[in-house]
Amino acid sequence: MTETPEPGEIDLDNITLTGSLIAVREHVRAVAGPATRDLNRREADGLLRSYLEPGCFPEGVRRLATRHLLVLVGEEETGRRLGAISLLSRMSLADGAITVLSPAATAHDLLSRTEYEPGRAYLLHDWIAASTDRTVLVNLARKLAELGSYLVVTRAGEPSQAVEVEHPWAAPDPGELFDLCLSAFERRAGLSAEELTQARVLALTLPTPAEVVRLAARLTRDGEPAGEEVAAWFDTKPPMREVLTVAALAFTHRLAEAVFDEQLARLERLCHETGRRTRRGPLIAVTDGVVGFHAPHHRGQVLAELVGRYGFWLWQPLREWVRSLPGQGSEVQVRAAEGVAALAALSPKEVRRELLEGWAQGSAAERVAAANVLSYMCADDTLAPAALGLALGWAADPATAATAAVALGGGLSVRYPADSGRHLRRLASGGGPAAAVAERSLAPLLKALHL
Repeated sequence: MTETPEPGEIDLDNITLTGSLIAVREHVRAVAGPATRDLNRREADGLLRSYLEPGCFPEGVRRLATRHLLVLVGEEETGRRLGAISLLSRMSLADGAITVLSPAATAHDLLSRTEYEPGRAYLLHDWIAASTDRTVLVNLARKLAELGSYLVVTRAGEPSQAVEVEHPWAAPDPGELFDLCLSAFERRAGLSAEELTQARVLALTLPTPAEVVRLAARLTRDGEPAGEEVAAWFDTKPPMREVLTVAALAFTHRLAEAVFDEQLARLERLCHETGRRTRRGPLIAVTDGVVGFHAPHHRGQVLAELVGRYGFWLWQPLREWVRSLPGQGSEVQVRAAEGVAALAALSPKEVRRELLEGWAQGSAAERVAAANVLSYMCADDTLAPAALGLALGWAADPATAATAAVALGGGLSVRYPADSGRHLRRLASGGGPAAAVAERSLAPLLKALHL
């Protein structure tokens, strides 16, 4: 197989490419199961342990109880998923379990192709439907009311014409959420009042409820730092070569030292940084010849600081360097895919536009990298629906259909097996370059499902 194949050509007989795909898929399988499943009451209660109801919650309870269908509409990362689970837990149900539906379901699918049982709760998180149909949704609400069942759907964006069943959503107060988490997580006695005050001030600056919860969780684990050391290091205005080092590591975390140094040198040349390299900096450790961050959560924090503090003059060469990583060998490609997936949590539009769209129709290695990014996104409940949406969009375009076939056989087959199987069958029957790839991707999925 050549490094620059014909458009759409991916040779999954290539041992290197196949190995990276299997490794990433199994990583997802180890940390996450199918997203479309029943969430039992014990699991729901565990998720809601640190949940704080926002101001819009009481009205949501009233409207769901009346309508039986509620579509929570708001910005990304405002706690819509936990809000939906909490709303459903307030309803009078015959069974405490919550059935999670596929985000790829259309309004028509929800009305005509979904079997609802009486007195049950249903959740569809991060709906990726292209449009909402007011009439269909109103009819769905009537159907659910007749059954005594409840469905909460969450989606990002602005309200639509289906105002009867939509409800605007917002994040809770970060300070109050932080206090609740400290109480729920049983903070350790070793924290001083000053440390708690500083952590609460930091919590007020965090952009999402999830980050507030993570901060509080780190504070309550013995021996783990609160996480502000990353921001403090950037506050010192470190030399550009040290910034480039942590930036490179954010996309190649846990890479062999010699390989990492080679990739860092390539980035330094793009940034016109020459001369003798200085120390690596306090955030980085080398263990058994492998370069990584002192704490795994530093990776996401470094990316957040890079996004928040630096502009075009850093990100333009950094993006160019990241684009080139799939061509640097399988090990680098896999590490880069994981880093890009982490960046997608912070800058989803930029990741799609600047990296994934090009990779999805590029060389074989780039296509596999794009598929692996979607797989790593599947390891995160908040990113998995977006990964599915991207894959289905690629599947509809002949230029990217082969990449979609690879992605649907990866982490997406773990999180959304039914959707992946359905679309892989369609691609396999359609002919063209994507058909053979879809057949190869479909085989392990069917085996896992015992079909």
